[in-house]
Parts: sequence; structure tokens; C-alpha cells
Amino acid sequence: MNLKDQINSMDMDDIIQMCVHQEQQAIDLYTLAKDQARNESSRQKFQELIDMETKHKVALQNFEIENYIELPPADLKVTDYLMEPVLGVTMTTQEILILAAKREGKTATMYQDLSDHFSMDKQLSTFFQMMADEELRHKHDLETEYENEFMPEG
Repeated sequence: MNLKDQINSMDMDDIIQMCVHQEQQAIDLYTLAKDQARNESSRQKFQELIDMETKHKVALQNFEIENYIELPPADLKVTDYLMEPVLGVTMTTQEILILAAKREGKTATMYQDLSDHFSMDKQLSTFFQMMADEELRHKHDLETEYENEFMPEG
């Protein structure tokens, strides 16, 4: 069953719980990666990601639309065609950025699907669109950092 079909069979509480679960999975992934990271800069990057995802989780639990009123940035697509690294103790900063950007992109797609699903309910559609935009903002920030660190100009 694809996500759109799954959404059709869920009530709003189930949908919010699914989204909270998605955010918690990100928190768990980034916490594991932070605990396994071998250098301080990687641990700090993962802590930033944990903090962002925790804010999303709280917003979902409290249904706080007002926290997400901004236009999304352009999708740079820098990491879209790169192989997704496997989480491990020897991850480099480059691999961390790729993994995190890909995860943010997938979560943005989930929220976009939810926004489309609730197109007849302006408040819900707007909320999920704002969540999608926020995930795209994170992906943009991660890809910008990737470009700055690992893509030489020229």
C-alpha cells in the first residue's frame, strides 16, 4: 500500500501520530549517529539536526501552524543523485550531510503528500505544506553546507 492509500484509510489522530513517528525516527537516527561520531564537528551537526526534528515533533503534537510561515527555499538537488551512505561509526561529515539531506527530502515528500490529501481542508493542507517547506529548508541548508565543503568551485 502506498502512502496516499494509507493516508486515505487513517483519521487525523493517526496521521499526526504517523508524522510524529517519522520525526522521532529522525531524532533516533541522528542521536545514534551523534553517539557514534568520532569528531566534535560531526557530533555538533547531528545535535543541530536533533534539535530541528524535536521542534517539528513538538509542533505536530501541538499543531502549531504559526511556527512555519515562510516560503520554502529552492531545492538544490545536490544530494538527490548521490548514493545514500549507510549509518556507521566511521561516517565522514560528507556522508552525514548526504544521509541527512536525503532523509529531509523524503520527509518533505511525505508532508507534501499529506498536504495534497487534505486539499479540501485549508488549515490542514496549509499545516502540512508548511511542514514540507520546513523539511525542504533543512535539505537546502544541508545541501548548501555540502556544496561549500565538498564541491570545489571552478
